[in-house]
Amino acid sequence: MEEKDVKKMAELLLAGGKMLSQHCQICKSPLFEFKGKIICPIHGEKTKAEPETKKLELPHAEIEHILSEKLASLAEELRGENKKDEMNRILNLMKSILDLLEKLKTGQ
Repeated sequence: MEEKDVKKMAELLLAGGKMLSQHCQICKSPLFEFKGKIICPIHGEKTKAEPETKKLELPHAEIEHILSEKLASLAEELRGENKKDEMNRILNLMKSILDLLEKLKTGQ
C-alpha cells in the first residue's frame, strides 16, 4: 500500500470516518463508513463491501430434511443402546434437533 493511500485513510479517520472490517472488492483496501456511506479511500467512491465470511445458505426445506435424517439416525442408534449415559447423550441431541426443527417452522 502506498503512502498516499495511507494518508487518505488517515484523513478519513480524522474527519470522523470509521474503518470497517470489510474490504474493497477491487483493491482489497479497508472500507470506511463516512457520512452514512461506505467508501473505499483509494477509489473515493461507494463500493460494495466484501463479506467477511461466505455463508452457506441452505433453503429451510433442505435444512429440515437434513435435521430429520439426523433425528432418524439418532433414533436408530438409541434403539441399540443400553448404557444410560449414552442414552442420555443421544436423547439430548434429539431434543436439540427437535427444538431446531420447531424454530425453523415458527420462523425464529
